[in-house]
Amino acid sequence: MSPSPTVASSSPPRLVLAASAAAALAAVLSAAAYHHRSASWRDRDRFVRCLVTDREPVSSSAAILTVAPPMIPCHGRLWTVEFKQPEVQIARHYTPLPPRGPDDNRLRFYLRAVEGGEMSAYLTRLSAGHDLWLRGPHLGFDIARRLGRRKRLVLLAGGTGLAPAMQAAAAVLDKPDTSATLLWAVRRRDEIQLTRPSHPWWRKNLLWLHSPAPNELGPQQLEEPSPIAVQLSQMKARYGSRLQIRIAIDEDGSIFRDEDIQRALLPPSPPPPSLPSSSAFPPPASTNCECHDQALHASASEFDPPNAICRCPPPAAGKNLLIVSGPDGFVSHYAGSKHWSGGTQTQGPLGGVIARLQRRHPSLARDWLVLKL
Repeated sequence: MSPSPTVASSSPPRLVLAASAAAALAAVLSAAAYHHRSASWRDRDRFVRCLVTDREPVSSSAAILTVAPPMIPCHGRLWTVEFKQPEVQIARHYTPLPPRGPDDNRLRFYLRAVEGGEMSAYLTRLSAGHDLWLRGPHLGFDIARRLGRRKRLVLLAGGTGLAPAMQAAAAVLDKPDTSATLLWAVRRRDEIQLTRPSHPWWRKNLLWLHSPAPNELGPQQLEEPSPIAVQLSQMKARYGSRLQIRIAIDEDGSIFRDEDIQRALLPPSPPPPSLPSSSAFPPPASTNCECHDQALHASASEFDPPNAICRCPPPAAGKNLLIVSGPDGFVSHYAGSKHWSGGTQTQGPLGGVIARLQRRHPSLARDWLVLKL
């Protein structure tokens, strides 16, 4: 005999309610414990909930995410924040773009979805109104201390490595006697310009787009620029001739070759009289200085210890800076790979294109410090 049918109760059994409550409590306690274990500094460095206020598509795989955090971002040096993926509780560091103005305390992140990347896929799927967990800021290299009395910054960026490059440029160019050259390599045109099949990619007089050589970006030069190109153009307009921007587009066959980097690093010959002579910065000055000795940077993390001290004599304090940022393969090609040591990613020895240029031009090793981000 089959059992008689029963009518489902309109209220759940007490046992189910108790189990649900216990599970919810366990989840809350687990999350709290995770936040507590993750926070290694002060309360401000715990993971905090922030609101995503905007998402601007840049290309088919990249976007700019705007976050309204309950904190004021750091200015004047390199820094990052950590994002947390709540479902799997993994965290990754990301560098914010520089603020658009002195009163702008929102964070903008130039992000790309990477194949197999759990965190990047999660972040690029978020839209306005979603919550996001972040922790920071985490202070990176003190570039002002490393630049010292020098005045030149060269930035070689690949893809979303543009974010730390722009952050570094803003920190340096706020001093009126400094100058910077930004070399940005992208894979596709749609990274810098919106796709509009019925319109030309660029203004008709911009024939350089189809040239195999990287070319300079001037203010108001782009037609229908992507959101990241808009901010880059605004930065160019703000700093004028003190900021040079050159773009290489991989799908057009243009890349940054040895001669492009050499041109950015070495002054024209003969050098202008206003440039300090090499005798004002003797070669031994940076030896054993953790801020300026390139060899010591091989074992250094990009997160500066707070007690890093420049040990260079005052007349020689500082070096011009070359910052290479982007995907691992990009950084490795131009400056040598970064290494892992004891669970910490370090700069690793200098290699690649930059090391080759230093062998040809010894003054580059004497006058320039290379940082990998």
